[in-house]
Amino acid sequence: MAILPYISDSDLITHTSKLVDAAKRGEKKVYANPYNNVIDPFSALVDAARQNISLEEWMKQEQARQIQKSFQNAIGEFHQQILGSIGGWNNAGAGGSYDVINNEMKIIAEVKNKYNTMNSSSALNAYDKMAHWLDYGKSGYRAFIVEIVPEKPLPYSVPFTPSDRKVKRQTRENLRRIDGRSFYALATGIPQAIDLLYKALPDVLDELLNTSEEKLTRSVAFDELFSRVYLQ
Repeated sequence: MAILPYISDSDLITHTSKLVDAAKRGEKKVYANPYNNVIDPFSALVDAARQNISLEEWMKQEQARQIQKSFQNAIGEFHQQILGSIGGWNNAGAGGSYDVINNEMKIIAEVKNKYNTMNSSSALNAYDKMAHWLDYGKSGYRAFIVEIVPEKPLPYSVPFTPSDRKVKRQTRENLRRIDGRSFYALATGIPQAIDLLYKALPDVLDELLNTSEEKLTRSVAFDELFSRVYLQ
């Protein structure tokens, strides 16, 4: 029996393995040179004083923060790979007008790990790329900016109209923002598709890392964390 009903076991294991490897590379890079990213000495001094800890202790926190930050891009790529492995969907890779496409459903999408991933400039760029593709690509398609982790635990699919003080884009019904749970449901036809992925990962991670699966599956805290992001 397949681990997930909408992608193969081999694809799930391969994409999860890539995610784990990316995390290891990011960790190794940070520990090899924690000063690769310039650290604000004023921030370090005040924050260490506020917590009443030494610089060495503060640097451990900073390293953890840097590792987590570098890991976020890998998480976004993981979801892109998972979605691109669903039947009828294709992963377009990096650098194009979109990340995944389904020609039968006439949908293109750019996958972002979190609602605040884009600043105003990158949001405008994403809008312009996808709007141009919709206007000059194939007719009848819809485009989505997928925010895997939404700001609030409520489903949404709304027009994506980025703006700043100088530039405003027109509202288009065929260019939308959507939360991750709703898009997984749209892509697979399974309302709880992203829930199934979350529940399957402990098993896969146990196989890849030889970790204690029970620590992940029996912890109520992990379920609570998920329920804070997606309305149950």
